Amino acid sequence: MNQFDEYQKLMRYKYGYHSFFIIVALSIINFNLELFYDIQWAETKSLEFMLFIFLAAGYSIVMNVYKGAYFTKKQNSNLYAVIFLFIGIANFYLSISPYSPLIIDGLLTSNIIKLVNGLIWTSLPVAYFTRQLVDKKRNENDSD
Repeated sequence: MNQFDEYQKLMRYKYGYHSFFIIVALSIINFNLELFYDIQWAETKSLEFMLFIFLAAGYSIVMNVYKGAYFTKKQNSNLYAVIFLFIGIANFYLSISPYSPLIIDGLLTSNIIKLVNGLIWTSLPVAYFTRQLVDKKRNENDSD
């Protein structure tokens, strides 16, 4: 982590902390849904928990990218963002298949992981390019 400056480290810790509490809150809610209402929304409990982890990781990644704390100063972030976009599109493409349904008998299947992966990989460059656009607009307004 020594390649990150103090601001980047602070943002990474902050959103990692938020992600941990997202997992805790969703786990408590899911436990109560199962305990009191006997609701199961995925094939297995481990799949439900994995989706919570993906959701929290996605939040952390998107916020770190938007706040400028994901890439180091030395990395070519434009190149990485484009690569991540293609990985996300590939995951979306792989998740859309008639032979691997996302929902069976009202329960999410493990095939949903590809779709969620695609969302995370695609949201990273979207957050990055959105931040670049916001910074560009802000710089134009400051120069006027």
